[in-house]
Amino acid sequence: IKIGFTPDEEVGRGADFFNVDKFGADFAYTVDGGELGELEYESFNAAKATVTIKGKNVHPGYAKDKMVNAVLVAMEFNALLPVNERPEFTSGYDGFVHAYQIEGTVEASKMVYLVRDHDRKLFEKRKAAMLAAAEFLNARYGVNTVSVKLEDQYYNMGEMIAPRKEILDLALKAFEVVGVKPIIHPIRGGTDGSRLSFMGLPCPNIFAGGLYFHGKYECLPTRSLEKAVEVLVKIVELSVE
Repeated sequence: IKIGFTPDEEVGRGADFFNVDKFGADFAYTVDGGELGELEYESFNAAKATVTIKGKNVHPGYAKDKMVNAVLVAMEFNALLPVNERPEFTSGYDGFVHAYQIEGTVEASKMVYLVRDHDRKLFEKRKAAMLAAAEFLNARYGVNTVSVKLEDQYYNMGEMIAPRKEILDLALKAFEVVGVKPIIHPIRGGTDGSRLSFMGLPCPNIFAGGLYFHGKYECLPTRSLEKAVEVLVKIVELSVE
């Protein structure tokens, strides 16, 4: 039995220094899920997009045909992305592009986006759309006005877990024995199991019982946490039978 704690999961660095070979397990489960009963083995494909915009600042009274306002170009860039594909309008298997940081002046602006999709082809299309938006604006305002840096963060762990159906069957049996009704759906957030699965450690995600994450009402009902422990103990018992 191997037990590991991965720090910095919330900033996407939890698996950076995880030594899968040293850990020495055939498979694992992260305990990172939400409400009682969650069992997840599909996640987003994820990337971060950093958009930088170079403007040209001159006195506004004499700006005609001279000024390039990086703040307004940033607004144009965001307007080129589909409104209905923002996270506040998506659910289930829907992907999204999420603008979560913006800063800037007339001279220079920067925006940071999260790009997410469960489907690898659609994921690549989303990234390509951001590059196309930059190309369009560069044709309007000049070469290198807008640049997009794309960094893949993790991929859909379902690709690695699906061939190992016995790992899911074991968890489902444990759920059944301890009286927990499974809730199976794709993760709409990050989990270290995504990266660990592609590092050679297939790693579905089991509920911890937490609710209302990343808000002032975040909580963890004691009974839900106790049930998570029961599931983990039962997985171990079933594994050695």
